[in-house]
Amino acid sequence: MTYLRNGWYCAGWGRQLGDKPQQRLFLGEPIVLFRRSNGAVVALGDRCPHRFAPLHEGRVQGDRIACPYHGLQFGADGRCQHNPHGDGKIPQAAAVRAYPIVEQQGALWIWMGDPALADPARILDISLFNRPAEYTTVVGHMLVRGHYQLVIDNLLDLTHAAYLHVDTLGAPPEQMLAPDRFKFEFREEAQMVEASYLFGGMPTPPQLQPFWPQASGDGRGVMRWHAPCNLSLSVSIDDPAHPEAGQYLQPSLHLLVPQDAQHTHYFFAVARNRYLDSADHSALIERDMRRAFEQEDEPMIQACQQLMGTPALFDLKPVLLPTDVAAVRARRLLDQLIAQEQRQP
Repeated sequence: MTYLRNGWYCAGWGRQLGDKPQQRLFLGEPIVLFRRSNGAVVALGDRCPHRFAPLHEGRVQGDRIACPYHGLQFGADGRCQHNPHGDGKIPQAAAVRAYPIVEQQGALWIWMGDPALADPARILDISLFNRPAEYTTVVGHMLVRGHYQLVIDNLLDLTHAAYLHVDTLGAPPEQMLAPDRFKFEFREEAQMVEASYLFGGMPTPPQLQPFWPQASGDGRGVMRWHAPCNLSLSVSIDDPAHPEAGQYLQPSLHLLVPQDAQHTHYFFAVARNRYLDSADHSALIERDMRRAFEQEDEPMIQACQQLMGTPALFDLKPVLLPTDVAAVRARRLLDQLIAQEQRQP
């Protein structure tokens, strides 16, 4: 399985990494995440080079993680720094890979490729989700049973909400996608693809009703894909005929990491500009987010994957619709970036 390695992937949320090590499988590679004594995050290969035990089952001791099998201790640079056996001599090959990792704006970002190219300036700006005076943000993680490119395809095409999410995030297609109400726009720049949707006069989707009690409104959704697998969605709803109702804003992040050819890590963040102090509304958002994806999107993605038999969508010569342009361009750009990376010495 080929992935784009030289890019920043979300490795999780900082608030969810505490004293205990965490294990993740990213791009087919086992990773252990832990914090040093000063709170800095470390990402190492999870397999001890001695008997190949999982380091994430060991204990963090100061700035090191100790193998649970024979006690070898590894530092942030991946090298063994303590051997409790015999004369304590450390074998030259006693090391695991250390991955560049940055904690920024509440998220952990890992670089799976050439460490010399890991420029933190290229990390996606998610500062909007760290403005507690304006937004309250809920974060979480799901492991999706589906290839990551199928998840990207799904997220870039919001029109499927009129069919797959009609009772949750959408509305019947004759109301949501009516030609005189629906507008789609596409934009592309550098390593970013944007799909913009306007759903004029749409009935308020069930999952937005606790935040927008009006019966209808003009809904807007702008989904942006940033290479390799980071997506942001800006959702808003208002009613130009009743400006006193204000505007409900619900920006969200959908940060994907391939686990392997069949599974995708899905780190999400959903913010809102109403009921900022309500724990009940936060619980509603997390429940609805999981319901929409785990009960509606994921089963469909899994069914498509099974029938396709390959993640190479274009090999199957798919029929394309006008609103597929964003997903198609994201796939093309990702293919180009992977091909360029593989040509590099």
